[in-house]
Amino acid sequence: MLSLPVPSGASEKTHEPRTVTVGVVADNEPYSFIEGRSVKGFSIDVLREVGRHSNLTFDIRASSWPDIYQAFLRGDLDVIEGISWRPDRAREILFTEPYHVREVYLMQDRARNLPQVQTLDDLNGLKVGVVENIFYLEALRNHGLTIHTYDTLPSLIRALAFGWVDVAIGPKLTLEYLATQNGFRFLEILGPAPLERLAREDFRLGVRVGQQSLLNKLQAGLDAIPEARLRNLRERWQEFGGASAEPSPLPPMTADQKRLLASLGPVRVGFMDDYAPFSFTDGGRTLGLSVDIMNRLADLTGLEIIPVRGDWESLLTMLSNGDIDVMANMSYRPERETIARFTRPYHIIPNVIFTRSDTLQYRDLKDLSSVRVGLGAGIYYEDAVRAILGDTPVLPFGTQEPMFQALAAGDVDVVINALHSGNYWIHELGIRGVRIAGELALPGYAGEDLRFGVKPSLAPLADILNRALATLSPTEQRTIETRWLGTASRYPGAGSPRLEWTDQEAAWLARHNREIRICVDPNWSPLEAIKDGQHTGVSAQVLDLFRQRAGIRFPLVPTTSWNASLEAARARQCDMFPLAMQTPERSEYMDFTTPYLDIPNVIMGRIEAPFIDRLTDMADQPVGVVKGYAFSELLEQRYPTLNLVPVRSEQEGLRKLQNGELTGYITTLATASYYMQALGLADLKVVGRVPADWALAIATRNDEPILNNIMQKLISSLTEEDHRQLETNWRNLRIEEQVNYTLIWQILAVGILVTALLVYWNRKLGRLNRELAQANEALSHLSVTDNLTRLGNRTFFDREFPRSFQWCQRHQAGFAVAMVDADHFKQINDTWGHESGDHCLETLANAMREHFRRETDRLARFGGEEFIIFTSYQEASDIIERLERFREAIASRDCDTCRKDHVGLTVSIGLALGIPAPDNTPSDYLRLADQALYAAKGQGRNRLAVKQTGRQT
Repeated sequence: MLSLPVPSGASEKTHEPRTVTVGVVADNEPYSFIEGRSVKGFSIDVLREVGRHSNLTFDIRASSWPDIYQAFLRGDLDVIEGISWRPDRAREILFTEPYHVREVYLMQDRARNLPQVQTLDDLNGLKVGVVENIFYLEALRNHGLTIHTYDTLPSLIRALAFGWVDVAIGPKLTLEYLATQNGFRFLEILGPAPLERLAREDFRLGVRVGQQSLLNKLQAGLDAIPEARLRNLRERWQEFGGASAEPSPLPPMTADQKRLLASLGPVRVGFMDDYAPFSFTDGGRTLGLSVDIMNRLADLTGLEIIPVRGDWESLLTMLSNGDIDVMANMSYRPERETIARFTRPYHIIPNVIFTRSDTLQYRDLKDLSSVRVGLGAGIYYEDAVRAILGDTPVLPFGTQEPMFQALAAGDVDVVINALHSGNYWIHELGIRGVRIAGELALPGYAGEDLRFGVKPSLAPLADILNRALATLSPTEQRTIETRWLGTASRYPGAGSPRLEWTDQEAAWLARHNREIRICVDPNWSPLEAIKDGQHTGVSAQVLDLFRQRAGIRFPLVPTTSWNASLEAARARQCDMFPLAMQTPERSEYMDFTTPYLDIPNVIMGRIEAPFIDRLTDMADQPVGVVKGYAFSELLEQRYPTLNLVPVRSEQEGLRKLQNGELTGYITTLATASYYMQALGLADLKVVGRVPADWALAIATRNDEPILNNIMQKLISSLTEEDHRQLETNWRNLRIEEQVNYTLIWQILAVGILVTALLVYWNRKLGRLNRELAQANEALSHLSVTDNLTRLGNRTFFDREFPRSFQWCQRHQAGFAVAMVDADHFKQINDTWGHESGDHCLETLANAMREHFRRETDRLARFGGEEFIIFTSYQEASDIIERLERFREAIASRDCDTCRKDHVGLTVSIGLALGIPAPDNTPSDYLRLADQALYAAKGQGRNRLAVKQTGRQT
């Protein structure tokens, strides 16, 4: 029994309220249902109102309808709630007037767009879904319709969302409530069900005959509820799940939270760039439901957000390494607590089975044991799926698009994926014949719970985000969900909205003669620049669009550098930056619109430089960045040990990098590509990704807030095609040659004279370049090669070991590291001399090369007589057998020495292996291998000892 006392209003009566027992149905969402240890629902809220107005306290008993109905008739309950009047019941029950009429309606998937239904004949040819044993089921069957029955209304809603039925019939309030609760914003009410008298069910309170006084009190309580209040309660449960539509105030921050926010600076948030409609990249912008939620939380908390785009595996690695601060679209699993602190869910999505097979019958995962299964690499349920399917081919995909392309091509038979994301890619790729075979049902995996994961060092930030999530009003959440889940279009705004100025905005424009002065970066092609006194680049194209749409002019205030532009804006010599990134320092004098262009941020190096995984790999080497750029401020705060060298322009930074004055140079992919072409810098390359993208917006002077409103409206007017064209413009880079034709004849004459010399020198330079390339290649090889054994040296190990480990970690492949030590090697040196000892080491290295020649095998001399082997593997038994064969081969041969001595040699091997977990590090495996090596020596030498870590294959 569950009790819910409903106190009376203090001003209603002065005598003690009477307590009455009320029976309600326990599983009748959203009217009455049990959540935790309490009863909730629309009907429960109505009872609260009745009790407040009638001086009654209700003791609620929740159970199934048959149980509460029989208990009421026996006299165990005083009142029964939600009962309909019928002549047969009126002999034993007294009824109040109805407080609600439950109407039976039709619901459809908006994408199917069924014709209007006036009669049951209009449902012929459609698959009609209803709850089994519902009172109007017989009427539908008698009409000859194709009926599919489901055990509960939630199951019926899912059947409609998954496309198993064309239309669902049920109570309107319940259908809309369940669609909202499950995030199925694409489901909508089609209209009333044509069931005549069966289409309406009245809700009343009932008492037994002879309880007229109690009935009067109940009716008086109902009559006292204003109609507006009842309407408000219905809307709350229909649209907001019972929550108030009004936003809650943000709870006050603790002192520690305030200090954290004050010291944070920009927060790098990772968004998957192919997880539509939750986060994806389109037209250079990062879009989606998760992005909108994060932006709203930033508004509430004052956080500054820098989006970082990438695939799931690369973002997860960045979070593990601390290169990003927050990961969006992250589901909670206990094993992930080592790399993240989680917020509460902001959305839950069902995971389903997509297939093109008409014959596949799916009840549970075991039904997939004979098919090829595709799923997201590293998805939280991957291990559970693999454990159940055993030897079934399970193919992980790093990104979403190729996974669904594989489904279209027949390379996989089914794809397990989130409902909304899968529907997006099926629509986007135009894949025909795809159906949902069923829902992924695993113990502990109810659905994909989308949360924000915060790196552990910023754990208090998770609580701050939770506080902000709790204050999001249901109206805001519904608006965001409807925007991304309630439409078949890629994102709203495909058409340009009409520009309508407020009186204040129109007056501002008139007062300024419809002119807005701009400052730009004069040397930031192709994004923006000043050439021959004219503003050019992507930002110029954006302003040209605004000029055409709004009749606003944007006169240029010329400057010689970006730093000069910043100073001009501070001095109010210009009103606006058309392309700028928000930083705390700039926010002191500028306001920012929402970003309209996202550009990847990279680190450049010389052609011979190794690729880097993290900025910290640059150690204390000089890294250039243009002075005044937004990321110089961010980098100084996030990487205090980084040796940042300010440069005046992109050209200067790249030239210094080419000349060796800088080891690296941080810039955007767009500008780096442009200036490398313009300056002919073929000896530079991208060596790494900076874990934060440029989120570029319009910045307006903050003493003119109306100007910011105007520019925000213009930004919002950009269409999908506008954004796509802007991205195309910076990606499709072209360097235009300017030719002075008056000089052509002079140049031609000189050219004829030097042609012969050029042919000679070209041939000579070609030979010299080939020799130089060979020398560089040899030098590069020598720098990482041990002189004696010709295996990799310690430099080689330091470079390749973490790379090999991280590859296995990202791809969830087995990683093995074996430490090999020559037994009693000091005795060999002491007995036969160091020269013989060197020959033994060469013999050992040759045997190692013979037994480990696969593409992923890496061999290095670690120091002295100690060697190291590291590699990936599929089966642990395979790497163990290879090491045993290698050990036995060493023991069975003598070292070749110059004195023809028969010097025997054995080795001890310590092996660490396993599939690296997200919280594992390369040093963990090296330490375990070292421990295993000591164990092998302690057990008598000439043997292999194994230690396992991570997940085993």
